[in-house]
Amino acid sequence: MMNRSFKQTVLCICALVCVAGAVEASDKPNIVVFLTDDQGYGDLGCYGSDSLETPNIDRLCQQGMKFTDFYVHQRCSPTRLALMTGSYAHRAGSTKVIYNKDRIGIHDDEVTTPELLKTAGYTTGIVGKWHLGEWDAFNPVRHGFDFFYGFLIDLDQGAGIYRNLERVESIKHKTDGKHSPKLLDTAVSFIKKNEDKPFFLYYASPLPHTPWIPNERFEGKSRRGTYGDVIREIDWQVGELMNVLDEERIAENTLFIFASDNGPVLGINGGDAGPFRDGKWTDFEGGIRLPCIMRWPGTIKPGSTNSQITGIIDLLPTFCAIAGVDPPSDRVIDGRNILPYMKGERPEKPIHESFIVPGSVIRHGQWKLLVRELRPGGKSGREGKRPSAPAGSLFNLQADPGETQDVSPNHPEIVADLRHRMNEAVRELEANSRPIGRLPGADDPTTKKNRKNRSKQ
Repeated sequence: MMNRSFKQTVLCICALVCVAGAVEASDKPNIVVFLTDDQGYGDLGCYGSDSLETPNIDRLCQQGMKFTDFYVHQRCSPTRLALMTGSYAHRAGSTKVIYNKDRIGIHDDEVTTPELLKTAGYTTGIVGKWHLGEWDAFNPVRHGFDFFYGFLIDLDQGAGIYRNLERVESIKHKTDGKHSPKLLDTAVSFIKKNEDKPFFLYYASPLPHTPWIPNERFEGKSRRGTYGDVIREIDWQVGELMNVLDEERIAENTLFIFASDNGPVLGINGGDAGPFRDGKWTDFEGGIRLPCIMRWPGTIKPGSTNSQITGIIDLLPTFCAIAGVDPPSDRVIDGRNILPYMKGERPEKPIHESFIVPGSVIRHGQWKLLVRELRPGGKSGREGKRPSAPAGSLFNLQADPGETQDVSPNHPEIVADLRHRMNEAVRELEANSRPIGRLPGADDPTTKKNRKNRSKQ
């Protein structure tokens, strides 16, 4: 693992590459990533919902490309870590939700998406939920963002909204819809302030994470109860950002991406995973296969669809290709440049042949193998009993996207092949993984395990 000074060298090299061979900064597209929190595949009209109205997101889809096989991790912090690093969260050090009590966060040696874009002349900003370390050492302005307005936890003062390193106000619920206008106004201001130069805006909406508390202007506005009201609020946020891009006449030169960080919290009048099984906290398709829409006028064909395996890990290398910067070469990056897909090109072989949750599931082509038992996510009482699936189950996702029929007895050769691929992937990952960042005195898993063992003696 490199030290901090070597990281600076890597970034300087990226900057030199950009200056030597890339287009002028003014010719590079702006990039907006709108990431929701716990929104399911079936929670959008353009992904098949007949009970949720999402006209602005549907319009974005009509003007861009719909990805049907886009993968993330099953919980929020790991997905956000993958977005920042271009690597599976397992490789970047943590697959758990990061809370303030954990005293951990994104490692200082990680070369992040905003750091790379800065070397290409981008101004970088994040508005909303960070969730990669809720201590000052992990503040996003210390990891590549020029500007931050959003949520961190302060142990002495309780939950709060921060502007860069300054604590602005106390909050009761991060997910309370009353914060939407403040977040949205800040994002709009960031766009207007940087309209004459390339910018990267990461709008990390805290919605529709529980508790479902919509802004008062959306209360009672949907056919799906409070959850539906919150989805309407998200759609409004997307629409307002689309509008400001139009008003500033920069929509034509902006890549706008909409996606979700993991599957939905299921329940009566809750989230909807569409045709897929289960939701948040699981590696069933409903927990890790999420909506993704990309609009980039002049590059992405309106109304197009991509059904190849892609994922949140692909955004970093794709943004690097767009900006004319090389991804870090001193470490393994799991993501791939999917710009050919965005341009409607058809490579001779898929950019990703597989998607892997190390030690859990592997998807290869149309097949998905469960390496360990998968249990339903969260409490299953409200939506009825949901079954587990035993280790060794094999599903044909093309014929059975709901993962209902285990066909492993009929295809032992495919099971053997996928087990081999998983074993190889895990061995490689163990040889090339990186640590999560830790505050002084923070336990690592080995320390905690040893302490637990000593207490039993």
